[in-house]
Amino acid sequence: MMSHEDNSLGAARRSQLLKGLAELAVLSAMRDGPQYGLSIVDRLKQEAGLDVAEGSIYPLLHRLEKAGSVRAEWLLVDGERPRKYYELTDSGRSDLAAVTNEWSRISRSLTEFLQRRVRHDAK
Repeated sequence: MMSHEDNSLGAARRSQLLKGLAELAVLSAMRDGPQYGLSIVDRLKQEAGLDVAEGSIYPLLHRLEKAGSVRAEWLLVDGERPRKYYELTDSGRSDLAAVTNEWSRISRSLTEFLQRRVRHDAK
């Protein structure tokens, strides 16, 4: 049985991994067009399987806006209350392409590295 300490350690490790992937996932969510914060959170949970906290998405969006990767605009859509929508800038699209390429490279290399023991044991 897993102790509480083991479970907490697992959660902390998972949290660190998610922090590193959150920017890529957020930029990718906006590839399809403008999104508001909670819609991004919902998409990341439902489509990407990332449990990103609502409280962590807005600081990330503000950082991306300050860096020029996204722009924000308050919009009133279908008579609902105004929401701040974020969309990729040209710079953000370039950032997304670069980070996606880097993630693919790292992911491939790390997967090969992690599976080396499996290949060795199979011989």
